[in-house]
Parts: sequence; C-alpha cells; structure tokens
Amino acid sequence: MMATEELDMLLERVKALLTEVFDRLETVAGEVVARRRAVLAEGGSFGVREVDALKPILVEQIDAQPAADGFGFFAAAGLLPERDRHFTWWQRGGTGFVQLRLNLDPSSVDVYDYFEMEWFAAGRDRSHRSVFGPYVDYFGADRYVFTLTAPVFDETFLGVVGADLRVNEFEPRLLAALRGGAHDAVLVGPERRVIAANTSRWVIGSRLPRTPRAGEEGFTAVGEVGLDSGWVVALAPRE
Repeated sequence: MMATEELDMLLERVKALLTEVFDRLETVAGEVVARRRAVLAEGGSFGVREVDALKPILVEQIDAQPAADGFGFFAAAGLLPERDRHFTWWQRGGTGFVQLRLNLDPSSVDVYDYFEMEWFAAGRDRSHRSVFGPYVDYFGADRYVFTLTAPVFDETFLGVVGADLRVNEFEPRLLAALRGGAHDAVLVGPERRVIAANTSRWVIGSRLPRTPRAGEEGFTAVGEVGLDSGWVVALAPRE
C-alpha cells in the first residue's frame, strides 16, 4: 500500500471516532433547538428550567458512548431570562450519573467563566467545533479527558454543547486506528503535541519541534483529520 493510500485510511479511521462523538453532540444540539422552539411557540420563554430538563438526553448520550465521561450544554449570554450564565452537565459517578456544579458568579475569585474559555469562543465567534486535550480537567474533579464541543445555532447563537471523553478509554481507540499499516504513524494536535502513535518512536504527550510536513523530519505523508480538530496524521518509514 502506498503511503498516501495508507494515510487516507488512517485519517478516515480517526475522523470516524471524532464524528461518532460530534454526531451525539448534534443530537443534543437538536434537542436544545427543539425545546426552545416549542416553548416559544406557546408564548413562553426558554429558561433555566428548560436547560435543566436536558438531563435525560445527556445521560442517554453518555450511556451510549463507552468512552464518554460527561455531556452538557452551556448557554449563551442573553439566552435565558433568569441569568446570564447557566449550564447543565452530567457525568459518570461511582454509582450512576451526577450533575457537575461550578461557581458561575462573575464577581467571585474562583469563578468558572466559560464565556472566556477557548472552546466556547470557538463556537460563539467562529461557529467552529473544537477538540481539546488530553488534559486534566481540574474543574471536573481532576479527570483526565479529551473535550469535544460544537456550537448550537437557531438563527442566533444559543450556546455550546460538549462532551468529555476519558483518556484511558478513548486513547486506545485512537491507537487502534493508527495500526495495520506499513509505516510508523503519529497523531499530532494543534500544539504539536503527540496524541497517539503506533510506535514508541514518539512519546505520548511530548511536543514535536515542528508541525509535521511531508518531506521534512523524515515524514513521507501528512494529512489533516479535519472537523475543526487541528489534528494531523503523519507517516514515516518504519525504523
């Protein structure tokens, strides 16, 4: 198999893993839009109660995705009449699903100001999805996760839906996606950090000196995963 053909195969595998999660996020986004339209059609207002009522679909998506640690929705500024900042997020607990609670008071020194988070700004300002991690989510009970987010629009920006994936569950799936070819393969994030590799040639979590490019640093083929992830797959001859 030629390097370009192998690269296309690996890119599709990695992309499929992300697409599976983004599809679930779109399901949640669709529920947000549907609930808002329904309450507005009846002359009501879409508020905190409607956001909190998303629990069943959030738990359903967590339960259906083995690598998922949590799913949730963060409301846009001005969307809810009761308060400017509000979210609902459910995650796996020791005996079931538990609701994440964060301090959203902007006057507090330990406020979780999600309006300033890059993943929220990506959806609000650029209508982009985002993929972050792996990282330790100190606000989410010190969990080691990947975070995927997607904007929610219905003529106007409504907020962002997101999912946390446990690294110990999702990383092996990424590794499996890179196997089966004739080349050494590495998956690299937007900060040049190694996310997964099918060889010990690259250390997971280390940062490459440069973003991989075909014909440089021994790489024979490089391609973008897409989906606003900033991820690339790079191939090199076996050592």
